[in-house]
Amino acid sequence: MLKASCPQGKLHEVLQIVSRGVSGRSTQPVQNHIYLSDLEGKLRMVATDLEYLSMDATVPAQIAESGAVTVPGRIFNEIIASLPDEEVELETEESGELTIRCGTSRYEVRGLPAADFQMFPEFAPEVEFTLPEGELHEVLAQTILACASDETRPVLTGALFAVTPERLTVVATDMYRLALREMACSTSVDGERKVVVSARILSELGRLLGETSKDPVTIKLSERVVYFEVDNVKLASRLIEGEFPNYPKVIPETHDKTLQARVGELEQALRRALIVARDDSSRVLLEVEPGQLRISARCPDVGSVEEQVAATLDGEPLQIAFNARFILDFLEVVGTDEVVIEFTGALNPGTLKPAARDDYLYVLMPMQIMT
Repeated sequence: MLKASCPQGKLHEVLQIVSRGVSGRSTQPVQNHIYLSDLEGKLRMVATDLEYLSMDATVPAQIAESGAVTVPGRIFNEIIASLPDEEVELETEESGELTIRCGTSRYEVRGLPAADFQMFPEFAPEVEFTLPEGELHEVLAQTILACASDETRPVLTGALFAVTPERLTVVATDMYRLALREMACSTSVDGERKVVVSARILSELGRLLGETSKDPVTIKLSERVVYFEVDNVKLASRLIEGEFPNYPKVIPETHDKTLQARVGELEQALRRALIVARDDSSRVLLEVEPGQLRISARCPDVGSVEEQVAATLDGEPLQIAFNARFILDFLEVVGTDEVVIEFTGALNPGTLKPAARDDYLYVLMPMQIMT
């Protein structure tokens, strides 16, 4: 019989995190619930779809009696969110219901037996290392934007983690673009280990990470599972099986034209051009010339637009078309004031990089130039 109490604010904060692990599509009703129990003097909450996401977190609490129960995730979250900022009392009844008291409010929520709730499988980690929160946040932001949303090729809906004793390389691609980011780190791996991690868990992980925090994030890998621990929250996911594309072949080895421009000016010009371009698959024409970059878009049903951005060019002039949204995705996370774009021709991929940094690149396939 679980009997516990904790502040509404902290309970709501952690519950919002855990509830994102509720599948809502499971054929087993109990798996659409959140598991509640006591753990080492804290209130533990767990939600899992048993495949690509398991969320396990604790909340500081006063535990009067030990026990466990499961409650519907959506209802429990709505109730806690609606309560005043006071102490919340949770108590399981013999009938299996969970009684929730806070201020003048009292709820009785029908639960299901905790014994029927399936936990994410236990695993023995083979590789373990830690990374600073802020650095990992940047790495994820700069890469998972290139993961595919179409599940026709499941392996593309995740990011490749290539781990060596001294370096982590994260790569994502939807076959229209590719993002690659490297960072130095010390790991327990022997040689190199490559795994594909679902973008779903990486997205949830990114929500938890402080952009400037230096606190450690623990990462553990086994043959089939990846595990992350951030403060009081643990995330786990099955790795995606399949052959990740041979990404080094996609990255241009040479270039003969280099453009450098200010991120803010380029971003504003592309957003204005997108007003017209969005009705033409977001296609914009880049005309690279000495001293400037001309950006234009034309759509028969809308009209046309032309923008000019100050830029420096090393090489011959060039005309090339790209998806403006894909360029904007890069500019939003690049993290520098200036960007470098390398070209070899109108039919070849362009490589976008932050100026004065060599740990991040973004390869973008060109679009057909419309005449």
